[in-house]
Amino acid sequence: MPEQKRVLLLIETSRAYGRGCLSGVAAYVRVNQNWHVLHTERSLIEGPPSSLKNWKVEGVMSRIETPQMAEAIDRLHLPTVDLRGAHHPHNGGMFDTDHSICAQFAVDHFLQNGFRNLAYCGYPGIEFSDQRCSYFIKHLKAKGHTVDVFEPPTRKHKVDDIITREARGELTELQLVQWLQNLPKPVAVFACNDVRARQILTSCGLAGLRVPDDLAVLGVDNDEVIFNFTIPPLSSIQPDSKRIGYEGAALLDRLMEGEPAPKETILIPPTCIHVRQSSDIVAVEDRDVAAAMRLIRDYACDGITVDGVARQIPLSRASLDRRFQRVLGYSPKAEINRIRVNRAKQLLAETEYKITTIATLSGYGMAPQFITAFKRLTGLTPGKYREQSQI
Repeated sequence: MPEQKRVLLLIETSRAYGRGCLSGVAAYVRVNQNWHVLHTERSLIEGPPSSLKNWKVEGVMSRIETPQMAEAIDRLHLPTVDLRGAHHPHNGGMFDTDHSICAQFAVDHFLQNGFRNLAYCGYPGIEFSDQRCSYFIKHLKAKGHTVDVFEPPTRKHKVDDIITREARGELTELQLVQWLQNLPKPVAVFACNDVRARQILTSCGLAGLRVPDDLAVLGVDNDEVIFNFTIPPLSSIQPDSKRIGYEGAALLDRLMEGEPAPKETILIPPTCIHVRQSSDIVAVEDRDVAAAMRLIRDYACDGITVDGVARQIPLSRASLDRRFQRVLGYSPKAEINRIRVNRAKQLLAETEYKITTIATLSGYGMAPQFITAFKRLTGLTPGKYREQSQI
């Protein structure tokens, strides 16, 4: 058996994103069994161990948050893969969530729910937050919409690490309350992460705003420590941190074998939105379209058809199609397919159910129809999607 490579993991256990990365690394190690991993519990801003030089490791995987940590790791002159996306190691590669696709998820979610007032709240000066803001504005501008952006007084301060900025966010509560109160209603707010989203929900309570009726909120990270304690439960985008960890480990293995490091950041798209009460609302003035949307969301996976929806409103099929297009810009059939495919994706990623079972549970009924529709809408067969989702 070949000698195992000693690899140091400087990845936080305190946040859902870091734990997801660690899960992906563990999946890679289980398959390849050629690493001896050194790892301890740590926070995102914790510096490298003081005894780092004495550990005699051959490679490093990190989530570099501060310049000081980046410098300490670079001084090791070891193959390094960073999964934070802010500091590219001198001797390795870097992974990050695709912030453009993340913002596109938020845009699609809000517009599909009928929102026309859109806003963004992040931590200005923090790279991932600024990127998500820029892409959110860009994607909405392409569709003819503008965005209100929260500009906290801390914008004038020097840029700190994200943990410090999150803590400082609690100190700008009054300004956040005032900003939320002044937004046109109903409004949908995209938060840069779940911590910021939680602060928004707290401020909504202080401002007397109803969530999601007056203001819908969407975060990023799907951190169960956060969404289980927010009132109402927080909707959140799920980064594919497990795949980032897995692919990062595979790259580090190749770097330790002498492969040249990639110069560009490797971007991994998020997987889905976990829709919970904080954004689960249809914000359209056309009551018939709103009623149709609720019927579709409740019964799409039970096999409801556009004709069935039209009968219950009641409207003619043609009238329902026209009003959907006018209000939302897409057809009721497209909404039914979207709900069904999202449910199928969840079942493919999280269960070992047979394709025939998933076809039934997602509202398609028969497997052939499901396979055809899934491939047409996603570009992948259900089997291929499952393979990519389950590391």
